[in-house]
Amino acid sequence: MTQRRCRSSAPAGVCSAARGVRRSGFVDVIVVEFAVHIAYLDPRTGTGYLVTPRAESDVAALDDPLVGAAWSESLLGGACAKELSLHAADRRYAFERLALDGWVPLHDENGEIEEAGWTTDGRLALCLYGDPPLGEPCMEELNRSLTALDLVAGLHDPAYHRTDG
Repeated sequence: MTQRRCRSSAPAGVCSAARGVRRSGFVDVIVVEFAVHIAYLDPRTGTGYLVTPRAESDVAALDDPLVGAAWSESLLGGACAKELSLHAADRRYAFERLALDGWVPLHDENGEIEEAGWTTDGRLALCLYGDPPLGEPCMEELNRSLTALDLVAGLHDPAYHRTDG
């Protein structure tokens, strides 16, 4: 896992100034790279994405008795070794690691993880939520954050989830 900061330009406005937030026109995005997943996080607003890998790049778990012995149920928390492809194992690790820092998947009304959209190269971006340190952001701050996350994550159609009606 590697972590770095990225700065993305997004228009600043009056709401940001009223809350005492910098009006530099930039949103600091933290990028956390796992084996095949990438998280893009804006801790100031508590918004983020987990970009999944393309399905065709998955590597299935080996169907081998030695692998089964090495990955016993006690290590997997009850999951079967056959379920742990590269993508499944990395996704599980990414969610567990992000949860340690207060980031959780954002679920819709059906209990499914909310989708932010698709990247230009065909990877699905899932929505993440963390508690913002300054309380809930206003709509302007949220739009700035989502715009920055869309740019950094490379979403194909970033405008469809905007909050401004």
